[in-house]
Amino acid sequence: MKSLSKKALLLTAVVGTGFLFGSNQVHVHAATAKTETTAKVKKLTPVMKNQPQLTKQGYVLRATSNTASKIFVGKANYNRALKLASQDKFLKKGKTVSYKKLKNVKFRVEKELDVVDHPAGAPIYLLASKDKKYSFWTTPAGMEYYYLHDKTLQPVLKPLKKIADRKNTSLKNAQNKRDFAQAMKAAKKLPSSLRAQVMISLKQSQKDGKVDMIDENGNNLMLAGIE
Repeated sequence: MKSLSKKALLLTAVVGTGFLFGSNQVHVHAATAKTETTAKVKKLTPVMKNQPQLTKQGYVLRATSNTASKIFVGKANYNRALKLASQDKFLKKGKTVSYKKLKNVKFRVEKELDVVDHPAGAPIYLLASKDKKYSFWTTPAGMEYYYLHDKTLQPVLKPLKKIADRKNTSLKNAQNKRDFAQAMKAAKKLPSSLRAQVMISLKQSQKDGKVDMIDENGNNLMLAGIE
């Protein structure tokens, strides 16, 4: 299945959970000629999950204009965000900062919030900087690989993008297999400062057996931000 666009992913997350911009309670209005009734849909229950296959890739993400919620400042707000989310509440007040001021700040995936039996929607993740000074909830559409535009990394990213843009992203596909081998070859030539991080993502894709964005149940964070 081909990856959805950023706008589509963000929309489905909002529709599916409602938390980013309001309550996740849904009211259905059924009107007749004489009366109008309101049916209250059962409130969805959030479940906090660890995502080790994403977290272990480290601080390789950045905040962008597609970030769906406020970026809060301070470790206290990070802890509050975790506590409130587990209670089906979300941090609304506190010191915030614009993503424009965080261009050089790296984030990693800390937690996933899964709304059980939600009718639609992308996963929702809590991202935080290494010192937990900055944190925010977002969908995959609000993530971007920190080195996405790094010229040094383009020989790795270009063949991966070719795979991600195809309908069939399985590494069993002969064409995908060739492109993935090209990405692996290029990765081994990277400077040591980047090589280790990139190889973690590539090996995770090998384990997944495909090259997909995380909204498609893949785990290669290098594809975050690629449309």
